[in-house]
Amino acid sequence: MTKARKTLRRLLLAVGAIALVAVVLLLLVPRLVPGDLIADQVILQTEQATGARLTLDKAEVAWRGGWSVVLRQGNLQGTGKDLAVATGSPNDLESYAVRFEELSLSPALLPLLRRKVEIKSVSLEGRHFQIVGKDEVTRAVDFRVRITDLHLDLDGLEPLATPAANRGPQAPGTLIPSDLSFALAASVDTLFLQGVPYTGIDLAGGFSRKVLAVNQLSGRRATGEVTGQLNLDFATEPWGRLEFEAEVANAPAAALLEPWIPELGNRLDCALSADMVGRCDLRDPDTQSRTLDIAGTVTGSRGVLRAGIWLDEVKRYLGDRQDLQDIAFESLDHDFRLVQGRYLIKSLTLDGGETTCRAQGWIDLEGNLNLALDVKLPAGFTPDLGNYSFLAASLRDQEGRINLPLTLSGPSSRPDVGVDLGRSRTP
Repeated sequence: MTKARKTLRRLLLAVGAIALVAVVLLLLVPRLVPGDLIADQVILQTEQATGARLTLDKAEVAWRGGWSVVLRQGNLQGTGKDLAVATGSPNDLESYAVRFEELSLSPALLPLLRRKVEIKSVSLEGRHFQIVGKDEVTRAVDFRVRITDLHLDLDGLEPLATPAANRGPQAPGTLIPSDLSFALAASVDTLFLQGVPYTGIDLAGGFSRKVLAVNQLSGRRATGEVTGQLNLDFATEPWGRLEFEAEVANAPAAALLEPWIPELGNRLDCALSADMVGRCDLRDPDTQSRTLDIAGTVTGSRGVLRAGIWLDEVKRYLGDRQDLQDIAFESLDHDFRLVQGRYLIKSLTLDGGETTCRAQGWIDLEGNLNLALDVKLPAGFTPDLGNYSFLAASLRDQEGRINLPLTLSGPSSRPDVGVDLGRSRTP
């Protein structure tokens, strides 16, 4: 037998031996690692890490192009109090719950020998997710999450020096390993934020250097389309800093404004489009409210502003002109900023041809407002100004239209309305 043939024979024997070992492993691994043992360890580690209660219907090791740990029919329930004790970090949660159909994790085995974690993929298919906070409930129905290319160096992890119960509050950014990275894709059929449903949500991004970057985000609010991107930064701000950009196309005003300014959303009937950017720090609700800063522009199509309740005190000036209380317009243009709990109306123009309205001022999130509203009345119409009727001619422009300068202040549900004849500019 020649040397070349001996070499080929050895290679074939080696390949055969490897194939045989692979077949044996395929047959034996599920038996060597019983599902009950996997389930017990997963439940134990989860409860120690979170203080939550986890139940599983089934756990197993399965071959899916590689060995995967598969958990089925899981139900996780916990409280914010138990989570704070387990992690040593305070939170504002009352409770949380996750119900999933299947959680599959596929590790790469060889890197583990080098003390490195590399996860080929993590797939989660869930039915229900809910977080109950002190002021709101966030809920998701039917969601899917896939994580790939997860890398973590175990040698770089530093053990905690003291038990969690004895540590002071720790920011999430201090607990996240600096070399943790992964790619992320997720979808949610329905997501409820502040009680408002968003549907058909899809997102894609990744995590690296303690920053979660979602580069693609889309969804629907009623008939409107929402797209954008966001960063959740635990490197610059260890408690988390959220920065985002968003675009909204053709969303009903009531649906878009309901969570933020219901008094306006309930009275504005039109479709809105918006571009906005914003940020806030996430340490606690007070910090979120203090640092929340959103700026943007809004445009609207043909619609109606039902301002009658706001103008109740000046109806005597408008006579029987209902069209001056339910203000029809052809277009809406608006620049705004939401900062420190106050919605600043930098400019708002409703152009209805015969009637034009311009507003500046603010509405706070507690339901108070302070607005300067200029209503340019139809040509030829003269409001009943009572003892000030002699001023009507001075308020009329070259088109024969009078600008009625109004002020609105106090509770937005029933503001005090006045006529500021000293502000006689015509828009």
